[in-house]
Amino acid sequence: MRAFISVLVLLVAGASESAAQPQHKGCLNLTGVRSQAAMSGILTLQLFPGPPNYESIAEGDAEERAFILELPRRMCANDGEFILPATLFDRVHISASDDAILSVLGAAVGRSVTVRGEAFGAHTGHHHAPLVLFAEQVTVVSKTH
Repeated sequence: MRAFISVLVLLVAGASESAAQPQHKGCLNLTGVRSQAAMSGILTLQLFPGPPNYESIAEGDAEERAFILELPRRMCANDGEFILPATLFDRVHISASDDAILSVLGAAVGRSVTVRGEAFGAHTGHHHAPLVLFAEQVTVVSKTH
């Protein structure tokens, strides 16, 4: 089933800002204001060390749980600041603040999903993959993995 999951890319960005930025063949262009993307893959829930050192839960760092979308293949993106085309990745940190979206994400762990929303390069210790997608819509593609 994974072979049939494709990475979808939809961009909604300010035309004047996008036109001013160089394009990188094959990379997701996130150089516009509130760049939008749609990504498909297997949704997982993973545990990471958080504050104060972001190194080891066993040594006292807080636990941080994060939704991670496992992509079927590596890709690149460019937001002009936090993620550049040289970074290849196959994982996306999925975040949301809306309770309804969080509920859908929780129920979709282990399933193939498509997530749409604002995307940007990771830039804090709380971001657990090179690309972060702030979910605005989640669609379950398959019921089982």
